[in-house]
Amino acid sequence: MNFNNTVTFTINETLPSFKELTASVADYWQDLIQSAIEKSAAMQKPLYFDKAFVLIEVTKPKHSDNSKLWDTSNRAINLIINNLKGVYFKDDNIEHLAFGVIGKWGDVPKTEIKILPFERFAKLIDN
Repeated sequence: MNFNNTVTFTINETLPSFKELTASVADYWQDLIQSAIEKSAAMQKPLYFDKAFVLIEVTKPKHSDNSKLWDTSNRAINLIINNLKGVYFKDDNIEHLAFGVIGKWGDVPKTEIKILPFERFAKLIDN
């Protein structure tokens, strides 16, 4: 969905970790991401950003795996970024992309992706 110059879509699964990333898991997630992009594009023409800020929010059900509390930085973030480039922004280099990742506990596993103009994010961090 595009709202307020922001693209938002949700995948109803927790983004896997690098350790879980096999070829079949990567293919599965590529299909999930491409399907979410297609659904978003079917509702409204995709937005394109000269420089984008991508926010990835990963929700994992609390107590679903307490033996392995996971680190946000160990998620397979590149699965998302590599599928977004070329669609919403030209490349994933420093001239076209910045991103952030948030991990949280919740009732339902999901990965929410928000893509917005970098300028909106820059206003929050500029002094």
